[in-house]
Amino acid sequence: MTSWYEQHVFNPLMDRALRRPRVEELRRALLSRARGEVVEVGIGTGLNLPHYPAQLRRLRAVQREEQFDPRVFARAGGRELELVRGDAQDLPLASSSIDTLVCTFVLCSVDDPRRALAEFARVLRPDGVLLLAEHVRSPRRFEQAAQRALTPLHRHWACGCRLDRDLARSLAAAGFASRRPAAAAQPVLPFPASELLAGAFGLGRDRLA
Repeated sequence: MTSWYEQHVFNPLMDRALRRPRVEELRRALLSRARGEVVEVGIGTGLNLPHYPAQLRRLRAVQREEQFDPRVFARAGGRELELVRGDAQDLPLASSSIDTLVCTFVLCSVDDPRRALAEFARVLRPDGVLLLAEHVRSPRRFEQAAQRALTPLHRHWACGCRLDRDLARSLAAAGFASRRPAAAAQPVLPFPASELLAGAFGLGRDRLA
């Protein structure tokens, strides 16, 4: 269940921060590739919704909460939305059943991102694609040290969000390989969450587009 703090303080702050023009540009480029049976993990306040292709009329959203945030309906654009209660680490979806799985700014707060990515791999069809955008650990040592030092306090006020995750390694461990990454050329968020990993990922080198 979403806490009062998360619903009335943290979510509005993040909603505003993640509507920056550069983030919107990133979403637009990334989500243009959504096709077929689409599932979004952690839909939040629905910031991705305006950027899905117009022909996408139905979307399933996996989240832990019992109800959508009210802003989701305002941003749905007439699309049919189905709420599927579940967790990224244990998706209530059949294996090899999804064409496009969308996950943006979610894995930073998941307890075990490797388990979540293994679940993503399980539910995707053989030619399916993972559309991902997440802030990750900086490649620069000084910034890494700052992220490690800040993470305990940051997790407390940011609803479990970690600043120091190496998702590139976790993606590789789950069998994902990049399909023409769509990462922004410049940081789109301020430090310490400025380093982004974003793009379309498939399972295995032999399936790269």
